[in-house]
Amino acid sequence: MAPVNQDPNNPLGDILDGPATKPPTGVTSNFDNPSNQNSLVRAVLILVLVITSLCVVIRVYSRIILKRFKITDILGLAAFGLYVAFVYLFFKLVNSYGWFVHMWDIRLGDFPAVNQIFFQGLILYFCIVLLIKSAILLEWMTIFVPKGTRNFFFWSSSSVLVIHNLFYISMIIVELAACTPFKRNWNPLVTGKCLDTIGLAVAISAVNLAFDLIIFFLPQKVIWGLQMRTKRKLGISFLFAIGVLACVAAAFRLASSLRFYKSKDTTYTFSGLALWCLAEVTCGFIVFCGPSAPKTVGHLELQELASSLRSWAGTSVRKLASSAGSSKGSVNRADRKRSKSSMSQNGNDSEKNDVTPVPSRPAGYRTSGSNNSITQGEVTSEFRNNDSPLSIVRTTRFAAVEHEGPESGSQAVAQEEYNRQHPWVSSEKGD
Repeated sequence: MAPVNQDPNNPLGDILDGPATKPPTGVTSNFDNPSNQNSLVRAVLILVLVITSLCVVIRVYSRIILKRFKITDILGLAAFGLYVAFVYLFFKLVNSYGWFVHMWDIRLGDFPAVNQIFFQGLILYFCIVLLIKSAILLEWMTIFVPKGTRNFFFWSSSSVLVIHNLFYISMIIVELAACTPFKRNWNPLVTGKCLDTIGLAVAISAVNLAFDLIIFFLPQKVIWGLQMRTKRKLGISFLFAIGVLACVAAAFRLASSLRFYKSKDTTYTFSGLALWCLAEVTCGFIVFCGPSAPKTVGHLELQELASSLRSWAGTSVRKLASSAGSSKGSVNRADRKRSKSSMSQNGNDSEKNDVTPVPSRPAGYRTSGSNNSITQGEVTSEFRNNDSPLSIVRTTRFAAVEHEGPESGSQAVAQEEYNRQHPWVSSEKGD
């Protein structure tokens, strides 16, 4: 399906430095600065590459959250690798001969190089479609088919999967084996034979549109048969209805295939067909990765909420700690001020009365007996010197009776203890 029309009514040029095909009447070839749409194509390439990469990142992130990778993820990543190579070929042509360049504005000697890029892109496209649609069908079978059951969705999806894969594998084989020798697949200047694969482009586009429509409607039947609220059904249906984008791209691709089949300006018309192929596989990645978006977005929102809560909690704790520290500091400062004031007042009192007299025998001190002995165990708390700021408010008195005999040792100890506790009494006796 590379843009080489072997129709005798549309022959190639016969001079390598001349145009690849004869220009229309009144049109002059422009080899040095031909009109093109490189700026538009470059912008489209950047856009679809960003969208597809973002979808794949979302898908991979959701797998990391679930800590589970499946065969569908391997197929999707393999398709993405081929997709990047596919986009690279587009950029390669942008930076060399250009997109949407008329065939008569390309030298015949340069035409095989342009045609080779188209041919390589076609094979990559078939491989990407084979992988990404297989991944979509297998993914949906795990979603809509209960484990251990074989319902209508399982058998219908399995049938579509098998037919789809057989069809695209056969198309890859046909394209690779269309010409002998192999190099003639993209170089019409090489002597050899080729099958007419130009008409095959229309058939492939029509079959591809049919597959996209079937894949789009398969989950809708199951979704609307679920026992849930209509609002929720609409949400899930919309999530899986992203496939309508692939159907729209496939429809435009079919229209471009018809123009390519009828046109003699194959480099120009094939540019439009290639862009719609790119749009179709991009939509395929969106369909495949779309169901993973809610889980990823929900997880990121929870992570952001948790981070906000941690930040708020940390700020609140710091504020509380700062407030508590400030209050404690204020209390400590107030205590220190009161302590300093009390010390200052006591200091002033000490200056007035440097020595506080302690009476050796305060008034009210009662004794019993004629020999100044007191009754053993008597407690007296009746003496108080109200005139002195410092006074003894309570004392305990023990009787000390001296006896001659073997108990004099214990009595001596008791007397010594009494003298230690009542130094003023012992000093008075001494006096």
